[in-house]
Parts: sequence; structure tokens; C-alpha cells
Amino acid sequence: MKPFCSKQGVVIPCGSTLKCMDHKTGKIPWSFQHAGTPEQFLEPYTDDTFLQAVNDWEERKSHIYKVNANDGKAHLLHSIQWPDSSKLLIKTPVKVKGDYLLFTSIAMRYGTNKTEARWHLLDFKNAGIMASGTAYPANKDGYGVTKQAVTLGDQAFMVAYDHVFCVSSTAGKELWRTALPRDMLTSVPVASYDGLYCPMEDGYLYKLSPDDGRVIWKTKIAATPSRPVITNGLLFIVGGSDGVLYVINTQDGELIKTMKAPNHDFIRNQFFRRYIGVDAEEEKLMLFDGNSFRGYQIWN
Repeated sequence: MKPFCSKQGVVIPCGSTLKCMDHKTGKIPWSFQHAGTPEQFLEPYTDDTFLQAVNDWEERKSHIYKVNANDGKAHLLHSIQWPDSSKLLIKTPVKVKGDYLLFTSIAMRYGTNKTEARWHLLDFKNAGIMASGTAYPANKDGYGVTKQAVTLGDQAFMVAYDHVFCVSSTAGKELWRTALPRDMLTSVPVASYDGLYCPMEDGYLYKLSPDDGRVIWKTKIAATPSRPVITNGLLFIVGGSDGVLYVINTQDGELIKTMKAPNHDFIRNQFFRRYIGVDAEEEKLMLFDGNSFRGYQIWN
């Protein structure tokens, strides 16, 4: 789940319903229910609007909506009718450079379960698809893009099972693709101008070049990791399989420090969870140990 925060409040996806909660009073000023099954990712579009993909199984259509966070009204940007032979799910819409949206789709053919995973570049002002490409080779396992693209300038980085690839929104084509040993299950990629950081299920954190996808370094962490946080040249990540915080130098991949929750070895189930964040000034690291939230001063 990925909520959306605005001045109006926090919009939370709850099944097929969106609920806005006023962060000052805790009241619900509005709620909105989609027809169909929406993704639980709310992708920011402007300060007070967000994108959401909705797949309507009864109507056999998939949609992308722009939703106003002030009143919950949804504006339809694009729809696709499912073919007779397949189910076709739209996923992961994000805003990219210019007036374009990037989204992905997974089409699974009935009977054979053959899966075709693709990416699409939509010019929503002219309501047309400008470019499309293969997100993952055809397969029978349902593999495709499952996470929001990470954008940097005109580049969009996506993870499709064990493939990491980059698409240019201005050129409308794939720039590079790198296959890694495992998939990314619980984490997300993080992009900066010096690298793309990918925590994968083989228990390693990979830093890829954003220019050509080559592996710059890899560092052992733990499987099922948290989302990474980068600040002051340090990357913080919690291993889901061991509940340990890892602190890594982003330049060379050196493991600087590991840290356990205070009661990790003494009280059952009090280890760091995959929740991780920083405060607005990026001076304090926020962690949850299964019992309480804790703030730690970020060290250099």
C-alpha cells in the first residue's frame, strides 16, 4: 500500500475504497469507491492530485484515473478494453517528463496462461499511446512489472521479476536492461544521479549505473529487505529475514555498520521491522521494533 499525503490530509487506499483522513482532527472528510479492483499504490501527480490504476473484472476494462485529493473526484485519463482471449491488467502509472504517463500491463491468455508484460507511454492530453515495449519476456508464470517506476530526468527505471530496465520518456524506447540473480519482492529501487540501488531477494543490495545498467558494486544484506533510505551519502535498510539495520556507504558499497533493536536478543519478536523512514530534515532515522517506534540520530 502507498498512501498519498496533501494539505487536505492523507488519502488511504482501503480495498476498492479511497478514504481521506484529516491529519489534524482524524475525521474522514470524504471517501470514494471505485467500480473494479484498484491498485493499492497512489502515485503523486500534482500537490493535490494522484494517479491510480483500476481493473474492472465485470466490465473487462482497465482504467487510469487522476483523483483530486480535495474532494475525491476521479477523472478518467485512459481505458483499455480486455481482449476476448485474455485478462489484461493495467498497473503502476507514474508521471514522466513532459505531458506523458508511463504505465505497465500484464495480459494473461486464458487456457495457456501465457503472459505478455509490456510498458506504455501515454500522451494523456492527446489520449494516445506514444510508445510501447516489452517489460519482461513472454512467460507462463505471470511475471511482469509489479512496482512503480522510479524516474530521474527523462529516465524511468523499472523492475520486472529479475530484470531491471530503463526507458527514455523522450526517445520512447528502452535504453538498457540488466538481469540479476533474483527478483525484488518486498523492497523498491531507489534512483540518484550516481546510481540505481536495487535490494533483491538473493540477499544482496546492487548499485547499477543509471547510464548503462552495469553493476557498480553489490553488498550482502539480508533477504526480504525494507525500502531503502538514502541520506548524507549513507543507505539505510532493514533485513526482513533477520530484523537487522544495515548502514552502507553509497559510493563503494562498504558495510559501515549493523545495528539490532535494543531488545532483539532478549525479548521475542522485538526486532526491527521493514518500516523505515526519516524526518523532514533528514536528521533522524525512524524505525519500528514490533513494540514501539524509535528515532535515531543519523550519523556521518
